[in-house]
This record gives sequence, C-alpha cells and structure tokens, in this order.
Amino acid sequence: MTRQNISTGTTANDGTGDTLRSAGTKINQNFVELYQTFGTDSNSLGAGITFDISGIVFEGSTNTTTVSAEDPSSDVIITLPDSTGEVVIIRSDNSVNLVDSTGQGSKIYYANVFDSANGYGTLPDAQVYHGMFAMNHDDGRAVFSHDGHWHDLIDSDTFTSRANLQLISPKMDTTIFDNTGTFEILQLENNSGSPANYLKVQNSLTGNAPEITADGDDVDVGVTITPKGKEVINLKGSLMYEATSYTGSIGVNLDSDVSNYQFSLSGASTFTLHNGRYVGETKKFINSNIQNVTIFNSNGFRRPGNSTLQNMTIQDVNFVNVIWDGSRWILDRDSDKYITFA
Repeated sequence: MTRQNISTGTTANDGTGDTLRSAGTKINQNFVELYQTFGTDSNSLGAGITFDISGIVFEGSTNTTTVSAEDPSSDVIITLPDSTGEVVIIRSDNSVNLVDSTGQGSKIYYANVFDSANGYGTLPDAQVYHGMFAMNHDDGRAVFSHDGHWHDLIDSDTFTSRANLQLISPKMDTTIFDNTGTFEILQLENNSGSPANYLKVQNSLTGNAPEITADGDDVDVGVTITPKGKEVINLKGSLMYEATSYTGSIGVNLDSDVSNYQFSLSGASTFTLHNGRYVGETKKFINSNIQNVTIFNSNGFRRPGNSTLQNMTIQDVNFVNVIWDGSRWILDRDSDKYITFA
C-alpha cells in the first residue's frame, strides 16, 4: 500500500487533524507493511531482511547473506539488467565459478577486442591479467598473456606464414604438398607394427655435401630405392663409390663394408676377400701400381670359360669388377686381360 500520512492539522489542537485512533491505525498499518516486506510475517523481522552498518542482511535458514559496498572514490552507478538470473562474484580464492546453483556450467558472451595500432600497448597489463585471452583488432590476431608479455596465437590462417616456428616431435600427415597446397611433393608411409629403422637427413658446412643416411635400432641398416614400374633410377652428375686404400701387407682381410678397393703397393701382396652377402653385390679392385695384387677367396672366382679358382692376381695397372651370384664371385669378361689365376 502507499504510505499513510498522519494529518496533524493546520495549527496545534485546531481539531482538523487525525484523531488519535485514526493516527494509531495508520501507524499500525505502515508498520505491518514494513514487517511483511522485510520480515517473515506482519509480526516478526526474525529471518527476513535487516539493515546494519555493514549493509543489507538477508537471513537464511542457517547462514546470512550480507550485501555491502566499498567507500567509492567517486559516484558509482550499478545497473541491474532487465533479465532474470544469478549474480556471478569473485570468490575468496580470487576465482570466478561460472556454475549456477543447479550445477550447470554457463556460456560466456563477451568482447575482448583491443586496438592493435600500437602493437600490444593498448592491451591491459599482462602481468596483472596473467592467462588472459584477447584479440588485436587491426590485424585480427588472437593473443594471450604469459610471463608478463602478450603472445600471438597460431591459427589456420596464419600458421603457414609464421617465422621462427619450432616443432618438437611433430606428427606429419601422410602427404606433404607444395606451397600452393595442390601438388604432392613427398608421401610418407608407415610399416605396420613397431618400425625401428628410418632415414636421417643432415645438412653440411661449406665445401661439404648434405647426407641422407639410414639409422635405427638395428646394427646394420641399408637403404632401398625402388622406382615405379619399369623406370630406372636416374642419378644426375658424376657417380662416385667410396674406396678404401691399401698400401699392402700379406694376408690382410679386405673391408667388407665398401665397394671399391684401391691398391698402391711397393711390393707384391696378397689380400683376402670376404664372401658376398647379397646376390648382385659388386666389388671393384683398382691397382694403381705395377706391383702384383693377389686376391684370395675361399669360394673362388669364376672366370670366363666356366672355371673357378681361389686366387686371382692383378699384374699391372688395371681395375677388375666382380659380382656375387650367391655362391661365388664372378668376373666380367673384360676384366681378365691382366689377370692370372691359381
């Protein structure tokens, strides 16, 4: 109801004001309305709303809720929205819990857009707002604050143009495309199970060549290059096989890990050649001097004419090619001009 005012007349005791009964009735009715508004009924203020020096106190069944305000440094206006909902507060542990009284998480709708004309200068203090996400409007970039600085976030539109990007143990798709994203450059395939061996690409210093090497868990790891269909492997430029040089000692075993052996002897010497490991494995012997070089193999050398002998001797400056057929080394037909056999 509207507050009932007690009429006191025009002058004292002029008889124009409310009677004592009428005035008392108005007083009672005014108090009843106040008690009904701020208390539990018209007779008690016990568990309703009270006021004290700290603010407005709402009495609950067990605890109270007090609404208070700090002493402002200037006039403050708080506008409540035209909607029904729950108020979100900063808790005592300096956190905001966006879960309502039913336990349901809430969506956040907000605008964290800042002018980026001056770099990060218009953004709030990154030290105070540690972990904050925002957007620099001018360049349309998302940023976040960490360790007192603002950092750009990587997104799908800018990822391809990021400078100084470091990837730690990246997982690659099966295909790598060119810079247009249209044409395939490299396709990666994985063997089923637990692959143990792989290729390693290494750069080089000035004057040296980059390297592609095999590596992995196995002690010995080879490299297989397979062309598609009936096409060939096309190696452009000069082709070189690494050679191991020998100056001679009788009975030396030739290194099984190389394909070329070069001899520069001061006297005749004998060397032992291991058996081949794979059908088609080739070896080249280069005699750079006129001293005799004798090569021994327990399975022997098969020469033109279909005879097999265990020793061959290169008698002059010459080179000899042999190929492993699975059981012995076979000489090519043009290699026996300066060779004797025993």
